[in-house]
Amino acid sequence: MLLMVKEADLNRIDVPEDYEVLDATALGRRLGFKRDTVLAYLSRRNFGRIPRPNRQLAMGPIWYEKSVKEWEEREKDRQRSE
Repeated sequence: MLLMVKEADLNRIDVPEDYEVLDATALGRRLGFKRDTVLAYLSRRNFGRIPRPNRQLAMGPIWYEKSVKEWEEREKDRQRSE
């Protein structure tokens, strides 16, 4: 049985608050980097300027919005204390 999923159906799926998913492109836009820069940091396991991904999928790494917000707050606190 072939089942087709329409984009309109996907938009109706509820995602818990702050658990929107960001890919490398979206994370880069949010942090002011290019996608390739985010992927370069990941390949070097350099997590000083980007948060660690929440999951590694076949399509690439993903981050949850909540985790990125928490990381941004920690970074602000760390910068203030320096």
